[in-house]
Amino acid sequence: MNEPNKASAAKRKCVGCGAELPSGASPDLCPKCLLKLAMETQPAAGPGGTAILPGAGGRSRGLPQPGEQMGHYSIIRLLGVGGMGAVYEAQDLESGRRVALKVLSHTLDSPAARERFFREGRLAASINHPNSVYIFGTEEIGGIPVITMELVPGGTLQDRVRARGPLPIGEAVDSVLQLIEGLEAAQRLGILHRDIKPSNCYVGEGGAVKIGDFGLSISTALRTEPALTATGAFLGTPAFCSPEQLRGDELNARSDMYSVGVTLYYLLAGRTPFESGNMVQLLATVLEQRPPSPRQFRPVIPKGLAKVILRCLEKQPGERFRSYADLARALSPYSSTAPTPATLGLRFVAGIVDMTILGSLAMVINLSAFGSLTAFMDEAMQHSTKLLACMIAWFCVTTLYYALLEGLWGAGAGKLFCGLRVVGPDRNPPGVLRAGVRVLVYLVPPMLPYWLGFGMNTKAYLSSPQWVQLVVGFSVYVIMALLFATARRRNGFAAVQDLVSGTRVISRAAVTARPGLSVSEAPPPNLDSAPTVGPYHVLQPLAEAAGVKWGLAYDLKLLRKVWLREVPPETPPVPPPLRNLGRVGRLRWLTGKRSPEENWDAFEAPTGQPFLELVRSPQPWGEVRYWLHDLAGEISAAQKDGTLPELGLDRVWITVEGRAKLLDFSAPGLPFAASSQVPNATAAAPPIVSLTASTLQPFNAFLNAVAATALSGSPGAGAQAAAEVGMPLPLYARAFLRSLSQMAGADAVAAALRPLLNRVAAVSRARRAALVLGCIAFPVLAGMAGSLGLGYMRQLTQKNPGLMDVNILCWTRTSGRFWGGKNAQLPADREFAIYIASHYRGVITNATVWSSPWALGMVKGESRKFAEQSVADYPAPTTNEVAEADAAVGKYVPKEQPFTATPSSGMWAMAVAVTLALYVAFPALVAALLFRGGLVLLLAGVTYVKRNGQRASRLRLFWRAVVTWGLAFTVLALTLAGLQAHWTWQPWLALALFGLVAAVSVALPERGIQDRLAGTWPVPR
Repeated sequence: MNEPNKASAAKRKCVGCGAELPSGASPDLCPKCLLKLAMETQPAAGPGGTAILPGAGGRSRGLPQPGEQMGHYSIIRLLGVGGMGAVYEAQDLESGRRVALKVLSHTLDSPAARERFFREGRLAASINHPNSVYIFGTEEIGGIPVITMELVPGGTLQDRVRARGPLPIGEAVDSVLQLIEGLEAAQRLGILHRDIKPSNCYVGEGGAVKIGDFGLSISTALRTEPALTATGAFLGTPAFCSPEQLRGDELNARSDMYSVGVTLYYLLAGRTPFESGNMVQLLATVLEQRPPSPRQFRPVIPKGLAKVILRCLEKQPGERFRSYADLARALSPYSSTAPTPATLGLRFVAGIVDMTILGSLAMVINLSAFGSLTAFMDEAMQHSTKLLACMIAWFCVTTLYYALLEGLWGAGAGKLFCGLRVVGPDRNPPGVLRAGVRVLVYLVPPMLPYWLGFGMNTKAYLSSPQWVQLVVGFSVYVIMALLFATARRRNGFAAVQDLVSGTRVISRAAVTARPGLSVSEAPPPNLDSAPTVGPYHVLQPLAEAAGVKWGLAYDLKLLRKVWLREVPPETPPVPPPLRNLGRVGRLRWLTGKRSPEENWDAFEAPTGQPFLELVRSPQPWGEVRYWLHDLAGEISAAQKDGTLPELGLDRVWITVEGRAKLLDFSAPGLPFAASSQVPNATAAAPPIVSLTASTLQPFNAFLNAVAATALSGSPGAGAQAAAEVGMPLPLYARAFLRSLSQMAGADAVAAALRPLLNRVAAVSRARRAALVLGCIAFPVLAGMAGSLGLGYMRQLTQKNPGLMDVNILCWTRTSGRFWGGKNAQLPADREFAIYIASHYRGVITNATVWSSPWALGMVKGESRKFAEQSVADYPAPTTNEVAEADAAVGKYVPKEQPFTATPSSGMWAMAVAVTLALYVAFPALVAALLFRGGLVLLLAGVTYVKRNGQRASRLRLFWRAVVTWGLAFTVLALTLAGLQAHWTWQPWLALALFGLVAAVSVALPERGIQDRLAGTWPVPR
């Protein structure tokens, strides 16, 4: 071809007036026609709002009328009219099935329009998803192109809004979440819809929302496909189009996301963000102005939901959500289903983070006001106004921290870190007043015992007996535990402060993704030599038995695979109820024929694998629970409409999306997958046998067999009770399986499974790491506090020399008498008294030192009285008495106290080691022996089982605790030995080794070193 011919071939003409278009013009309109369209067309020019192009308007001619017959279809009623033609409810006279029939308008009939029309059918047919309208086929009737689609009887979302007004918030969000699932399925296939709006969202049985009308869709996967986008209709509906779509820019999924946001806006507010009677003004506002909040038109819309919508409506695609998954996660807290309550474990971690921040802030306030901890304690003893002001300031800061952050934004730093948020009854942030009440209920009661007993008198508290201080200190934790005593799963783990303030703490991550299968994509089939049956090309045989042949075939018009069943001539046709089945849990019958020459049926060919092929290896509970829920729901629906087939494991198919389908026949691919030959298709499935088959409903035995087979990875396991399958399972899962045989109906099974779908199915590495962090958090914080305390003690010891020695002597005397009794090899009280009187008289008689917070806190009770009496009884001991006392008592006074030296990293490490052993390891041993686990395990919702799935015994868990914490006790023993021998050591190496073992244990799959040695598996409770 020469250059002029190339140039002429590249020229395009306006579809409105035929004028030559400049290069790159989009859409296919000249400026004159585009302006005319903008001036004359309203946002909702026709049903659904699709604007008709110039030259394509006028009254459509040649469309059938209700009551007429078009080929083998009887036209019942008109459902809607759009830019490409009309959609009718019709009866297929050959199959008896009610369908939606889309007919191309004669006024738009052209080769390009036909290609675009059939392209819509191909794109829509490639999406086999519960939230996408199903395409049965395409054909020409009397030269008129038609698409046969699933009939969705509930109308459109636009119809619902027009009839009822704005939808309830939960219903609107539920609808859009389903819409997102359908669009995600299209996106995985590289398809952009480009015309998302309420009139293209259809409502099916049970409120299922399906996206339809792929007339403007494009495939991003097939770049060679013609860009037929503007023949006969404007590119979408302007009020629902993204700015980049109106500009003609290159599009991606975020453009469809904009339309999803406008659709949700419409469902909630009853209008679109931008409305105008003038198209030019409408286009200008969509392109330039920021949308108003939907709360402006409906104030009850939660603020968080309004923010999600407005983020979808950002002008720049990069400022919208990164993916549909992110958008679904942001919307899920506002759906009609109950939000995921925050577990006590997560709230505990969030509380630690918040308390760490507030404690650090309190220290900054005190150090800024007093300069040092010593000065702070001195002020505390004097009841100074300055100290009272600082305490009130800290209380106010703490109250404002929670009231403002949780009241206005739903989360402080701790909850934000843990992915939690506080909501009021309307699922909005609770507001400052409600959040303030909540924090006061949480802060005030734990402090009441101290305030009632001592008020602001710190000296009285420090002077009180040790047991009183322990009781008061312990009461704080008791009251905090009582505040959470009301928390139950059934009330969303609501603590007392939640119940009083009418708030709840929920998890932001409320979306649990259904796990799918990993199936490789097959290459496009070669149809050159493929035999044909009806309109289908047979790719390969699958099975043959009793004259019935199964084959995998290909629909060349819709570019998809089908299952083809060839039957003997006397075989009756598929019953009408089965022809009309369109539920997600069943296989669709597409078409069929009975004649002397041809006898066959075509079914959709689902992606995925037969159940019996998939369960050759054990399957995780996280997937099996979804299959059981799908099957129970389908059995319930089939029982109600009388379409329940014979139940068998060979009749279960698992799709690539992880959904279980119930087949009306043995899976045709199963025998072929198991052998290179084609054996009898019905001989592949083992029978369903139950241990209590005589007392079970058929569905009980079936679901029990599905669970047992999948969990054990053995088809023969269907004969045993699923609850007895020997493998680690969450405790709640085994409890459900035990109760399965007692459930009265499939509805009850589905209802019992529904809340289990969002529960943790396995203990992940992240949760195991959280267990480790939960165990070491307190020792690390205590070590830091201990280091600060050592510095404080050093300051006081230098300021008041001898006070520490008096404390050690008094402690040695009392502890030795307590542990050793009368036979304790200790100096006599007289020798202790003379030594104290001769060496530390100045300390005890100095009123300032002896009444300081440090002295009151260390030397108290009987020890304090003994020291004071010693000074009074021996005002002037003789030289011999002093020498005798020095010889007997002096060895108990260390020449240098390790904790009075300058705090070092080694001291911090020792503090961590000692705290880890005393406050974590030892309680863990006791808890394992008595309760099969401690507080951290309880908060994390984790327990341990044996290989057979039964709960681990106390002795086994005690051994696991010994293995886990043995190193901590070794560090403790070395530390105590060092203290007794008056030498210091650096336990960093031991702590580093402990950390290394913990890190390796977390990194190992499924379970750590200690579990492997103890023969235990961590599972959710």
